[in-house]
Amino acid sequence: MGKIQVLIVDYGSQYTLVIGRTLRELGVRSVILPPGKAGKWLKKNNPKAVILSGSNLFVDRQGALLLPLGLDKKGKKYSVLGICYGMQLLAYELGGKVGGRVEHREYGPAIAEVNTKHPLFNNVSKRTKVWASHGDTVTKLPKGYHAIARSAGIAGMASKNDRVLGIQFHPEVHDTKEGKKILKNFLRMAGYKRDWEPLDLVKEIQKEVREIVKQNKVILGFSGGVDSTTLARILAPVLKNRLICVAIDTGGIREGELEEIRRNARSARVKKLIVVRAEKEFIRNIKKAIDGEEKRKKFREVYRKIFEREIKKYKAKFIAQGTLATDIIESGRVGKSAMIKTHHNVGLPWKITDIHPFRNLFKYEVRELAKALKLPPAVYSRQPFPGPGLYLRVVGTPVSKEKLQLVREADNTVREILEKHNLIREISQLIVALLGINSVGVKGDERVYGHSLAIRAVQTSDFMTVSGYHFSDEVVDEITSALTKHKGIVRVFFDMTPKPPATTEFE
Repeated sequence: MGKIQVLIVDYGSQYTLVIGRTLRELGVRSVILPPGKAGKWLKKNNPKAVILSGSNLFVDRQGALLLPLGLDKKGKKYSVLGICYGMQLLAYELGGKVGGRVEHREYGPAIAEVNTKHPLFNNVSKRTKVWASHGDTVTKLPKGYHAIARSAGIAGMASKNDRVLGIQFHPEVHDTKEGKKILKNFLRMAGYKRDWEPLDLVKEIQKEVREIVKQNKVILGFSGGVDSTTLARILAPVLKNRLICVAIDTGGIREGELEEIRRNARSARVKKLIVVRAEKEFIRNIKKAIDGEEKRKKFREVYRKIFEREIKKYKAKFIAQGTLATDIIESGRVGKSAMIKTHHNVGLPWKITDIHPFRNLFKYEVRELAKALKLPPAVYSRQPFPGPGLYLRVVGTPVSKEKLQLVREADNTVREILEKHNLIREISQLIVALLGINSVGVKGDERVYGHSLAIRAVQTSDFMTVSGYHFSDEVVDEITSALTKHKGIVRVFFDMTPKPPATTEFE
């Protein structure tokens, strides 16, 4: 494969890796580096383009990150595109002004009016829907620059030679309707060539793992989901009997999940699958935790102990996991992005080396890899399920074996109804959760005091943003009727809150 064509400078935005994902959709490889390392990289490499990410920082305040040393601010060597904070930073360091006017602030959906004659907005609507998230904005353009888009304030700027550009909104986010078109226009202006295909990535991962692992044994955390199954399928031909897949029955898995895990392991051509039964161990450690973050940490403690036992037992030197870019972003492990939630398999202090071959990929990309590897639809179409499983779906109340079983049965009931109505494929993820809200009800002319359940279905392409799925009245009534037949369930709520402000799961 050829040289990296695009450098993405990471200033800590939640969406930085989404830029890389979108570029891969357009068939272009990229590298993501923080400003310090980006400057060193530019000394040895000459990309076609540099993209400056967004950030939760402010360019004129303490702690602000600067442009990489040696960045070609005139665009003679390569094209430059600043996104949100990246645009503000360009303007600020080139002599413009950035401020926090209240009337210019934008959080969420917005309309940008763009100069359709400018090549960056070729074939883009004059009034286009965008996703913005900023308090500051450029209030005065640098000398030699002109505005090419406006929303609440200046939403786009360009140098005279159109080699250095800035946009205040996020073209990488799914909610910017023509964002991919804008990024493709930028790549075209930079003179890019397609150089990324899924099977090329498979070869890259295999080569990387082969060079790191050599002849040692590797433990792989295997959940049977699309991530771990696809990773196992990639590693199995390289590692053969040295790949040991470990699946844990935590007590928080869904109905029929153990059978599915075994079936998917066979599809991935796994030669050695170990199933560890640990329900009592997990419940004992988690049962008193109510706070979601505390619950995840308690889960991590047991998860780590179990894997350390298996590592010692099989004398493995490496542990591999199907950690995605989304998990790393939400754990605050990319640049200086804010930590949203702890992930059970990210940042654990293993005594052996942990490897995350999917660390720069998003869920939809792994699905494409699964398809390219000819894994069955049951794998690449499988909905995500969090590592701690049903423990995260007992919300605001202590976990018990009985509550886990209630949620398990409810999840199975809702899933069967959605499959009957052919709706399951329209939904990216389904969450059925028991809420810590007991309330009064009437059953059989008698007063009852029982549980409340929440049903949440979402649609998304990358899980960085999601929209709530709205069921028809018929389906709502059928789900409510089926669930309240359980003697312990009194009320059923439906949650359609988008992300942001909500996250996909309740915890």
